[in-house]
Amino acid sequence: MLFIYGTLQDADVLGAVLGRPVVVAGLRRAVAPGFRAVVHPGRVYPALVASGDEAAPGLLLDNLSHLDLAVLDAFEGEEYRRRPISVLVDGVGHPADAYLPLAAISANAPVWSLADWTSVHKPAVLGRETETATALRQRLAAQVPDDRHDFVQQ
Repeated sequence: MLFIYGTLQDADVLGAVLGRPVVVAGLRRAVAPGFRAVVHPGRVYPALVASGDEAAPGLLLDNLSHLDLAVLDAFEGEEYRRRPISVLVDGVGHPADAYLPLAAISANAPVWSLADWTSVHKPAVLGRETETATALRQRLAAQVPDDRHDFVQQ
């Protein structure tokens, strides 16, 4: 399972990365206890940082293929690594992976908001994000099997 807490919560971005339409409303809402999604310094996207008693909201993806994960890893780039964390879905704990920043980022950084990103940054970055995701998926499709089980609308 993969916990997503940033721009991947947006149906257009996630659909571009996965190469298929996504119905975000069909995904499970989750929280990551002990974490906070903050503005990544100098970026328009967030970083998940340790933060005491807080719990970062997000979504939980499952049934991802090896190709999906390879594309997601490449899309997140050199600034993040997929690492195991614990999340809660309806109060029940689940192990999941999340993309955590490699750089040390203060938990006191401003809180990141999907609503703010959608209204302020999405129009300017969506085209570039879609092109990047499409190119990554095409490059990796020849190297990694697409063994997924559908969790998204076809």
